[in-house]
Amino acid sequence: MKDKKSGLYFYELLRDFLYKYLVIQRKFSPATVKNYTDSLDQYRIYLRDQKGIPFDKVGFHCFQKDLIYDFCIWLRDNESKAINTINLRLAAIKAFLRYCSEEDAALSALYLKAKSIHQFKGKTDPKLEYLNQNQLETVFAAPDITTRNGRRNQYFMIHAYETGGRVEELVTMTLGDIIRNGDHVQIRLHGKGDKTRYNPLPSEVIPHLDAYLAEFHPEGSNDDYLFYTVHNERHTKMTPRAVNSFLAAYAKKLHETDPSFPENLHCHVFRHSIGMAMYKAGIPISYIKDFLGHASLDSTSIYAHADNDALEKALRSVDQEALPKKDSKGNIVSIPEKKWKGKEEYLLHFCGLA
Repeated sequence: MKDKKSGLYFYELLRDFLYKYLVIQRKFSPATVKNYTDSLDQYRIYLRDQKGIPFDKVGFHCFQKDLIYDFCIWLRDNESKAINTINLRLAAIKAFLRYCSEEDAALSALYLKAKSIHQFKGKTDPKLEYLNQNQLETVFAAPDITTRNGRRNQYFMIHAYETGGRVEELVTMTLGDIIRNGDHVQIRLHGKGDKTRYNPLPSEVIPHLDAYLAEFHPEGSNDDYLFYTVHNERHTKMTPRAVNSFLAAYAKKLHETDPSFPENLHCHVFRHSIGMAMYKAGIPISYIKDFLGHASLDSTSIYAHADNDALEKALRSVDQEALPKKDSKGNIVSIPEKKWKGKEEYLLHFCGLA
């Protein structure tokens, strides 16, 4: 067993897992080792960018069950990863913790708690999920507004859609992020990479905001969370898991009465929905990119490819010069060169551990 007094103990176990256990003991192929490496590196990036934990501060305290679960939710909701990708990342983290528990019995409890996280279920393709206008109206009407939580949940969904915020941006939002200028309201969102953007709140939504504030923040201060839960009579930040839990409950009930309504609903669907609505309304992709806080147009361009109606319309408008050219006998004599090609993102290799 390694000297646990060493400040490098965690990093030594991680290095040994990747370069000794997987390669020498298990004799895994380079491709398999890369999958494990990429998965753990993705978790490192999540801790750095989303939790503000640099790699030199990472340790076993960063592998608590709730953190790992939130990472999986982030992959699904913020990164739109396919279910099989999420389960691959989860399995790699579990395998690493299992190895650590075998090397050090004191880490067994950490592994057993992580092991209890079940695999995610759902569609295995990364197809864009969004709600059309009728479905949005249906889900906005789903909460029981005779209850306090129902009124909170209803405005949360409206706010999520109208601002295009990520779930982490929404649950960390405070009253100070609501900026008024006369009759106009802007919402400040603190996004990925510590970037800030300001999105206008439509005038028709402002009365809903004011009603929510009057009930939930009658004397609120700027540092109060806009959306909160109450623990020991104190306002505490809602978790992404709590948000997706009540959304899933509404979706399940709506799906039972209307099978066309998505069976699974999570917060990121509202973000996709406003993005698609803006695209269909003819708003330039560059503006949608800024509104959603995407780092590049590559992320935003998914809306240009996801909608069948838009695709069909685009195909009908193709210039005839772009079609294969045929001779008098109907034989194809030339095919125009295609100007597009697929792109695939690759995760960075885990480095600096050898």
